[in-house]
Amino acid sequence: MKKSALKNIATVGGLTGISRILGFVRDMVMAWILGAGIVADAFIVAFRIPNLLRRFMAEGAISVAFIPVFTESKEKDGLEKAFALTRDVFTFMTIALAVVVVIGEIISPALVGAMAPGFLKDREAFDIAVHLNRIMFPFILLIGISALLMGVLNSLGHFSAPAGAPIILNIFMIGVPVVFYTLFPGVIKPEDAFAWGVILGGIGQILLQMIPIRRLKVPLGFTAGFYHARLKQVLKLMGVAAVGASVYQLNVFIGTLLASLLTTGSVSYLYYSGRILELPLGLFAFSVSNVMLPALSTAYARSDNTMMSKLTGDSLIAVLIFTVPATIGMLVLAEPIFAVLFMRGAFGMDDVLATAFALQMYAVGLCAIGCSRILTQTLYAMQQPKVVVRVAWISLVINVFCSIAFMYVMGHAGIALASSISVTVQMIILYRALSRQGITLKREIWAKIGKMIGASLIMGVGLLWSLRMEFWVNGLSVESFSLLFASIFAGGAVYFAVLRIFKMSFSFR
Repeated sequence: MKKSALKNIATVGGLTGISRILGFVRDMVMAWILGAGIVADAFIVAFRIPNLLRRFMAEGAISVAFIPVFTESKEKDGLEKAFALTRDVFTFMTIALAVVVVIGEIISPALVGAMAPGFLKDREAFDIAVHLNRIMFPFILLIGISALLMGVLNSLGHFSAPAGAPIILNIFMIGVPVVFYTLFPGVIKPEDAFAWGVILGGIGQILLQMIPIRRLKVPLGFTAGFYHARLKQVLKLMGVAAVGASVYQLNVFIGTLLASLLTTGSVSYLYYSGRILELPLGLFAFSVSNVMLPALSTAYARSDNTMMSKLTGDSLIAVLIFTVPATIGMLVLAEPIFAVLFMRGAFGMDDVLATAFALQMYAVGLCAIGCSRILTQTLYAMQQPKVVVRVAWISLVINVFCSIAFMYVMGHAGIALASSISVTVQMIILYRALSRQGITLKREIWAKIGKMIGASLIMGVGLLWSLRMEFWVNGLSVESFSLLFASIFAGGAVYFAVLRIFKMSFSFR
């Protein structure tokens, strides 16, 4: 892996980390301004509808479908043809998503009723949700355009602006409500300010990415007669990728549904633990996969299986070098993490223990999630999304079966463990699918993974010492936060020091 790729991964990871932190701040501002009553529930439901469509139709599906075809067109037909494809996709997608927005505005009451049938008994909550949904529904068009710009920029080797775009969204979702709530109270309703913050944030994401688009002289615009073989290729991949995204959402829905059958708090325990799990995934797994997709697509367009194997192996190492120690760290420090970050008010020690148990069970599958993300991107680069979707359905069945089997023995943590088991099986099947097509890992990759596991176990033994101090039992304080941070920092230092002793190479060539 070249230094430029490592630099891009670090950039994307850093910007993603900032975005995740601002996401927590955004949630805190929502709790401050909207509280936890009718208005907050209405906003969450209203925002969930375009956000759900975004996940199915826009961000992920567009990127994994557009980048491989754009790269193939650039390699085989030339850059001008690839840019022409960009204009065709932009035209088609703008028209299609604009139609979706118009339909969504018209049937907004039906959508709200389907998403939150309980609101049908509360006219006030229903009317607020419909009103906010109509304000925010154009977000699906804005985020679709933003996702396409991200695909173009990533294909051309530019990653910072697309990675920074979610930061802009969070800034507007925080800034607009705060400004109107504190400086101009009464001008617009607080919930409306949040809704307009979403729209302005979507526009901001586009404007931020238009700067490098102009600098790279990408000729973006509308065209006539845009439907042709290459566009059909993109749409076919996009459709299958959207189905794959729906399987993931179905997994989340089923997990929530099953948790709701357990004791009170089970849904919240899984939610809070999932939020912590997402941090290393966003920082490392997703950043690496986003950076490597264009390179993998180029290697496939050149029919270079050797390079694809190398890029896949390098990407897995780049993910595992952080997720392996993160797994051990979460297993050991789960209780201190939740006690220091969450234990206050109604969130007591029993909640800390229950949420920590869920995180530990989720952490078992952390490495598998990161690896599956890389293997999935390799298959998308090879334009084989059907394989990804078939494996996703298998994973879903395993997840449901294991959740039902474990939930009555382990409670909510059984659902988390079932998720880890299913994603581990998914990783194994994905790797076997790639191996059958000649994409394999060299022996040195397995040796590096062994060194990471050994160093992480040594780190874990060291972290056990910090638990003996029980610094977290009284929740957040300067002392407890400092000791938690020091434990994490010291653990990381021990891990990388041991890797040095094991003569683990950090330069990917």
